[in-house]
Amino acid sequence: MSLGRILGITVFGVLVIAAVIVAVLVTSIFVRDNDPIPLPQTPVSIEPSEVPEANPQGLVEVTVDTIQAVVSSLSRPENYRRDVVVEIYWDYGLASFNISINVADGITSLQILPPTGLEKWIIVTSDTLYVWYRGDRTPYVGALGSQVEEHRTADEWQMIVTYEDLLNLDKDEIVDAGYILFDDVDYIFAQHLSPLLGYTRKYYVSIDIGLVTSAEEYDESGALVYLMTAGECFVGEADPAAFILPDGMVLWD
Repeated sequence: MSLGRILGITVFGVLVIAAVIVAVLVTSIFVRDNDPIPLPQTPVSIEPSEVPEANPQGLVEVTVDTIQAVVSSLSRPENYRRDVVVEIYWDYGLASFNISINVADGITSLQILPPTGLEKWIIVTSDTLYVWYRGDRTPYVGALGSQVEEHRTADEWQMIVTYEDLLNLDKDEIVDAGYILFDDVDYIFAQHLSPLLGYTRKYYVSIDIGLVTSAEEYDESGALVYLMTAGECFVGEADPAAFILPDGMVLWD
């Protein structure tokens, strides 16, 4: 792979940092619904005493005080596929990325169509990063943690936010939380205000699959700087072809 192409990895990293990733579906298309709704029955990574008590119908209230505990009770599917669109807004225009995501048994495969139109593939395993572009016969291969680029997580390579990002927020900076109803589907909503940057970040998390389904961020002037929207998530499905390297090596089937 040429040096110019490898440097393309760095460009993605700059975009991620510049966007200061956040979350979620365009506010104007949602209707807020503060009534509590059922949560999944498989909580993980949280002590039972930390989760708000449910009423006899199994409903849990979501507030700024309970949002992180409730989100902690969600879990991602081990295998799934979905498409995501990431839009980054600059003073001079818009950069839009179409990303096809396949996740299978801890391996994440990304097919990214950037504004340049040159498809890029990234596969992240537990210890290795693979990157190549359309037309390459061999991928760039790097051991995770060996260089700056390889310190990124699979989510960061996707330029998306996750519920883990929400859990890492300072609780005092979460200014709103509750439920959102869109197309008869409920989402957990949270809004974060960064005192340092003055950015407003919004998170919408699917209760059914534990994934952030969309994300948005506004700068201190109220201008939209980042928007992520996800299509339908097909749980339990992953395309084996997405895990084949250009040299024919199969990483998952």
